[in-house]
Amino acid sequence: MFKFVNFAFFFACLNLAFSETCKNPVITSHSFTTQDSTYLTNIAYIGVFEVKCENDGILKNIYADLNGNIAPVSTVDKNKFQVSWTEDIKKASSGDKVVRIYNEDDVATLRKAQRSGEDINSVPALGSIVVNHPGTYNGPLVNGEFLALVVASVTVYYAIVSKLQITC
Repeated sequence: MFKFVNFAFFFACLNLAFSETCKNPVITSHSFTTQDSTYLTNIAYIGVFEVKCENDGILKNIYADLNGNIAPVSTVDKNKFQVSWTEDIKKASSGDKVVRIYNEDDVATLRKAQRSGEDINSVPALGSIVVNHPGTYNGPLVNGEFLALVVASVTVYYAIVSKLQITC
């Protein structure tokens, strides 16, 4: 049993020694946000991005800084990732949301900087993506039911007035 543990430990160390990290990453992204808030209570933000490494390294366990909160990023495919979150409609503002992306080593440094109250912008990030939210549609100014009630009331009023003028 002891030989098996030593053997597994040796190959784990060997794998760690030969695994390559991503060098000089180039991030390309696109995003989506919900824009119709007539029936919703939260706005969903989704950012999909691809990271191309100079040395064809593989990224694992990357994280995103979402307004000061560190969240894990979902892996979609090899070096293709997705980050998503929601905000209350009342708190959501239109415009660009910058999401900084960190690898596993840098996120430990980021959390240490947050705990000690240091500037988190000094922590090196893998890169950043921009999620654009153009704003939300809150529905028409006048509901269709109210407009139909007004038109029907005006029509009935003129019909009754016209009938009274003819009969009198």
